[in-house]
Amino acid sequence: MNFWILLSFILVSCSTPGPEMVKEERLEGIYRSSGIEQFFLVDLPYWANFSRAGQCHRQNNIRYLHFENLNKSYSLNYSQIIHLQHMFNRKLYAYKTSSSSNEIPFKDESFVFYNVYQQVLGASYDFTPPKFKKVSIVWIDPFLKDQKKLKRIINSDKVLEGHPILLSHCLTSYQLEELAQKLEVDKLGVKFISADMLSIYNSELSKDFDFVLNLNEILKDKDIKFFSSQPSSSVRGDFDFVEVK
Repeated sequence: MNFWILLSFILVSCSTPGPEMVKEERLEGIYRSSGIEQFFLVDLPYWANFSRAGQCHRQNNIRYLHFENLNKSYSLNYSQIIHLQHMFNRKLYAYKTSSSSNEIPFKDESFVFYNVYQQVLGASYDFTPPKFKKVSIVWIDPFLKDQKKLKRIINSDKVLEGHPILLSHCLTSYQLEELAQKLEVDKLGVKFISADMLSIYNSELSKDFDFVLNLNEILKDKDIKFFSSQPSSSVRGDFDFVEVK
């Protein structure tokens, strides 16, 4: 009996590849064991990738982060995680565009994640608040079907009293940049708060009823006016609402 056990052990050992024979699939498994999957929420299917506030399906898949786990593991605060999620999605999009592939190997995704994490620790963000004290948030989603009207609103005297920032529950930062160029408002130095800066977590790091964002956390000490046809229940913070028609 002991002989057969020993023989089986030898056969299994001989059939196991050495380090030089490790396949790419096994390497992928090694990267998965690093544990970063705990920092992501489950990817939404297309039908669920919907904004109730913006009344739109998001065309791009956004990787949403698990704020609670990031806070527990790395002591990141709400604002830091918002920037991490934003920059991570921007870099994923750039990677997929450069590689002409919708898939990214997990080891590359891990590298991107930790690279962005280091940037966040150094307070190096893609979105930087305007230096101007007054800011004008324009929630553009209600006007996406009438872009001439949207351009007129952005260029209005009331909006330009503050530094203009375009906010969307529907569009990613790259889509907002393209829209600004199309409307020829990019010359105004507009900034963007995109769908990849929203989360199901609120500023207290507890789950909310929808994708939300607290403006005061990323626009600290700013005098904020919020322009749109109606208030958005998904946008939180201390600001003045200005109705535009």
